[in-house]
Amino acid sequence: MSKPPRRFGPAPLPRGWILICALLALLNLLGALAGGLQRLGSLPLATAQAGPMAQALLLHGALMSAGFFGTLISLERVVALRRGVWVPLVSGAAGLLALAGTTQWAAGLWALAAAGLIYLYLWAARHRALSLPLAVEASAALALLWAALAFASAASMQARWAWSLFLLLTIVGERRELMRLRPLPIWAGRVFLLAWALLAGVALLMGPAPLLAARLGWSVLGLLALWLLCFDLARLQWRMPGWAGHTAICLLLGYVWLLAAALAGLAGQGHAGGIAWHLLWLGFVFAMVFGHAPIMLPALAGLRPRPSRWALAPLALLAASLLLRSVAVLGGRPSWLAAAGLGHALALLSFGLTMALLSRR
Repeated sequence: MSKPPRRFGPAPLPRGWILICALLALLNLLGALAGGLQRLGSLPLATAQAGPMAQALLLHGALMSAGFFGTLISLERVVALRRGVWVPLVSGAAGLLALAGTTQWAAGLWALAAAGLIYLYLWAARHRALSLPLAVEASAALALLWAALAFASAASMQARWAWSLFLLLTIVGERRELMRLRPLPIWAGRVFLLAWALLAGVALLMGPAPLLAARLGWSVLGLLALWLLCFDLARLQWRMPGWAGHTAICLLLGYVWLLAAALAGLAGQGHAGGIAWHLLWLGFVFAMVFGHAPIMLPALAGLRPRPSRWALAPLALLAASLLLRSVAVLGGRPSWLAAAGLGHALALLSFGLTMALLSRR
């Protein structure tokens, strides 16, 4: 009787653990959406002084960045490396603790999850290959740890920038890895390294000189947006059929939102509640999510959505609602913010529904 073939490396993660992590990420996303809609007047304000809805109102940025994206990005890394499933579990559970009102425990668990994500990158560097894109993504995990510590100490501006750098560096690192398929000019590679170094300078200056750090940060974001528009492979793929073209269109629009966020920040809209942050998080980051979701769903959920141009409809709805929000803020039309918030929520929910319908067997 022949022996079963020997398995090299760890087995794939059980599907049940992946689904639990995905559910935790979804609950964090719903909490963040509820808080954001309350702020814009799209939902009635929570009347109770405590409770999940009141906590969602106060913590919707933390729930979105650390709870949802922290869990989702770490889950993607865990699935790829086949180890460390506790990292997204801890990150997602921390968001639920934050909704329950135990924010200090949540901050501690988010710091623990960020340390776990750093470990995963170090493991990948040692056992697979050390590369520039991996180092950029590891620096994103360091920014996530910084964000958790800043959140614990109530340094809201530092936490906002740290979460933004976590998302930006994760995305830029992934795109830089794909650019290996097409050699870059030497000067373009050096510009990328300069931008990465300047973002480290933003982190170092945020404590002693926050205004200077913020201005430098928005300038570097604009530089990276132009760099991505010039050198990302998406500019060569947006006419392709299927999901390749869909992803490229989402990426290019996302880079435009990143440039708009940088310009808005430099124009004075980088304060708390300023339009620059929402152009960055809702415009740039969610355009990346819409673009990469059809590619990641097979690995994370075992779903294989059929290509369809209808998958771009939520992207258009999100763009329209962001433009409405920008006009409302810059033109002094606060009554329009509630409609913009509903547009944001409908865009996210309709994208999830579209992916579900396209994934039916």
